[in-house]
Amino acid sequence: MDFYTSQEFKKLTLKSDRVIQKDFMGCTFLKCNFSETLFQECRFHECKFRECDLSLANLKDSTFNSTCFEDSQIIGVDWTQTAWAKNKFIVFKPVDFIDSVLNHSTFSGLKMKQIQIVRCIAHDVSFEEADLTSADCTFTDFNSSRFIHTNLTEADFTGATNYTIAPQFNILRKTKFSLPEAMALLYGLDIILNEDRSPEV
Repeated sequence: MDFYTSQEFKKLTLKSDRVIQKDFMGCTFLKCNFSETLFQECRFHECKFRECDLSLANLKDSTFNSTCFEDSQIIGVDWTQTAWAKNKFIVFKPVDFIDSVLNHSTFSGLKMKQIQIVRCIAHDVSFEEADLTSADCTFTDFNSSRFIHTNLTEADFTGATNYTIAPQFNILRKTKFSLPEAMALLYGLDIILNEDRSPEV
């Protein structure tokens, strides 16, 4: 395995390429194009991806520890193919996403405790059966994303928009929401909402 430590990779283009068994420690990737690239059995520890394109990347059996994606496109990525899904004892938080696009990605069944998904666009993303305990999901657009049997204990959705989260099918304990978006939580309940009317005099 090749090792890279504290290196900066700037404007690197490896579109539809293959990167096999590489180890990156404290590296920064700036304005790189990795769309449709296979990263197989790679390791990313305390790395940063800024303004990068990883759309449709295949992260097969790769490991992520304390790695952050900022202002990046990570569209159509199946995170369940990474080593993340197989590691039952996660010491470091795998990834954070800030100001990024995660559309059509899959996180089903993953342990995502304390993850940051902040100011992102996350359309049609699967969070089914994932554990988002204490996750920071503030100001993210979750249009058409799926939350089913998802643990959202103490997760923060303040300022988040377009989410559909059915309370009866998810774990909501001390989960933070903000109005008016939080009204969407009522849609799946078997209740009748009446408009506020002043009492008759």
